[in-house]
Amino acid sequence: MQTNIRKWGNSAGTIIPAPVLAEAGLRVGDAIQIEVVDGTIVIRQAAPVYRLEDLLEATPSDKLALDDEDKQWLHDAPVGRESD
Repeated sequence: MQTNIRKWGNSAGTIIPAPVLAEAGLRVGDAIQIEVVDGTIVIRQAAPVYRLEDLLEATPSDKLALDDEDKQWLHDAPVGRESD
């Protein structure tokens, strides 16, 4: 499909047709990564950024309980770079 690059404030933008978005597995509002590779503009879905707080909040509380195996090593001293 062909489209045009248009002025958008101090930048430029284009319309991505819905079938192209669908084929790429993208939706309006998705974060994307954009780069130039060998003179070609490449757009791909950005890798998600996770915050520990969000992951812990989304984890069911029963999954955060320590079992006997966890308790065995919980108070062990670091053996590598765990404390860095």
